Amino acid sequence: MLETINMYVNLHNWPVNRTAVIAEVGVNHGGDEELAWEMILSANKHGADFVKLQSFVIEEFLHPSLPYYSTSKSYELSLNIQRNLFQKAYARGIKLITTPFDFQSLEMAEEFNPPAHKIASMDNDNIPLIRKIAETKRPVLVSTGMASMEEIQKITEIFDEAENNMMVLLHCVSDYPTKAEDINLKMLQYYNKTFNCPTGLSDHSIGLTSALIAASLGAAVIEKHFTTDRSLVNRIPDADHDISIEPSELEELKLFCENISVRMGSAPSQPTGREVENKKNFRRGLYAKRDIVDGEVLSLDNVVLLRPVPCIPAGSWDNVVGKKFIKDISKYKPIQNSDLE
Repeated sequence: MLETINMYVNLHNWPVNRTAVIAEVGVNHGGDEELAWEMILSANKHGADFVKLQSFVIEEFLHPSLPYYSTSKSYELSLNIQRNLFQKAYARGIKLITTPFDFQSLEMAEEFNPPAHKIASMDNDNIPLIRKIAETKRPVLVSTGMASMEEIQKITEIFDEAENNMMVLLHCVSDYPTKAEDINLKMLQYYNKTFNCPTGLSDHSIGLTSALIAASLGAAVIEKHFTTDRSLVNRIPDADHDISIEPSELEELKLFCENISVRMGSAPSQPTGREVENKKNFRRGLYAKRDIVDGEVLSLDNVVLLRPVPCIPAGSWDNVVGKKFIKDISKYKPIQNSDLE
């Protein structure tokens, strides 16, 4: 049985005592500034705590010989376009963050004093970039896709050296879409205990099932790719529309995360006020099963347990069974302690 981990990121500008929901627009905009802004607005409207982009300068990201270089370049938003998106988002109170793939993109994001940065799975062995991001002293989400335990240990050491204790490990499987049997949500608890830091899920599986389970386990963060319309895969085929959630699903995820702490409650607990009120109507008391004669001994032969409880409650049975009646009791009359010796 999995244990809940319940190590939320209770920091300024973060949700209080619950799972944070990140809507990853990523490159689903296909390089279209207007579509990027539309997605940012939609994600915010439908419940995202943070909306996230992917920021890169193509020349510092991909070798030009790669077959997908030209497509990736077409998805690139210039740093000035991204500055414009950040400015508009922050003016509206939208918490826009990004995954910087290079130093220039990190410097751009830093201009806006963001509530967090993200390190992508492809960069969780990029020591210079990890070090630079850790040195910002901000909360940093680190995706663990493809990483060995030794590589993750190295990341934690870099954060320790930078005196940054706000690292959040996001369990991630770099397979698109991730199959159910490969998700392995036990890693949330493992990372939490092994590296003593908040843990969450960067989810590339279809639908919400994995995200909801992770949130129930106490994940600090749930990150899901987001699109305004999955059919955009036909127009922007090499992005992440096919594994993205749409606005209605984002709303469902956010509502679920908001309600977890309410439903989890605390232990041990006492009956609620309503339960105390309901006791007298829902529980049973002792009634005369038939006419009872003075001197009879109380037993199941002459007593029946019925709702409601204006009399001796069923829970007091062991205290009264075998006692003698000191008066006659008519059938169905509730039995009181004063009726017994």
